[in-house]
Amino acid sequence: MFARTRVGLWAALLALLGLIGGATPAYAFSTGYFAIASSGASGVSAGHTGYGPGWVALTFDTGGQPHGPIVGYLFHDGVGQAVGNDHMDVYSYYTAGAASVNTPFAGGYAYGHFNGCAWSYLDMNAYELYPEGAHHNPPCTTPPNHTTRIFCYDHAADRLCNDGTSVSDEPEAGVWKNITSHQATVKAGGCDVVGNIGSAAIYSGGAAAPANFIGHVNSGTVYVRYVSKRDDWVMGNLATNASPQFPAGIQWGFFPRGCLS
Repeated sequence: MFARTRVGLWAALLALLGLIGGATPAYAFSTGYFAIASSGASGVSAGHTGYGPGWVALTFDTGGQPHGPIVGYLFHDGVGQAVGNDHMDVYSYYTAGAASVNTPFAGGYAYGHFNGCAWSYLDMNAYELYPEGAHHNPPCTTPPNHTTRIFCYDHAADRLCNDGTSVSDEPEAGVWKNITSHQATVKAGGCDVVGNIGSAAIYSGGAAAPANFIGHVNSGTVYVRYVSKRDDWVMGNLATNASPQFPAGIQWGFFPRGCLS
């Protein structure tokens, strides 16, 4: 009850400030249909964990809090080859911090090229989301709750998949926790990297729908977070020796499995 009251007070206060100052963004802890802010409007000049100028990352619920790995992105028009602003239909907030960050998360339906329920990273000082109206369909009142076994965990077939038993200190089947210890090398010819493969490929092992090109990596090392259920896409982080780096402070992206050794 106290948390709901506090959220209501914050929303009322920020709404009042918006009326007085006219320039204060007013998304904080309100629900409804939100667009992704531009790089200039967001106030974020560099990439951070889960958000940056003109983009915000998505994750999912692993048991009471948004603690999963990044599963996709929402982009402002022109960032990540987005045509028009992506949107998040927000139904709830998680304000305690999770997923190794102290920022809040907005829960709801993520449009763009993700198209599914998710948690969106937020930064209270950057305002990546701004309100555009009431809820749209389909509804998403409860963000998805999954174990990491929604990803590939057949380590015998693909050593980039984590079965939770074959590697010491890596008990969570599906994802790697010690990121820098699990590396792959970009093959000759490089990799076209995208920001989204779609919620169906993430949550249910459906066919990937790659979209939002974020860069071509010619060479270097990729730190592996997970491999998709169909063993066809790798969510990876660029090491500092990878060239070139992604734009807008983005560090994570989906690499075709076949372009990584």
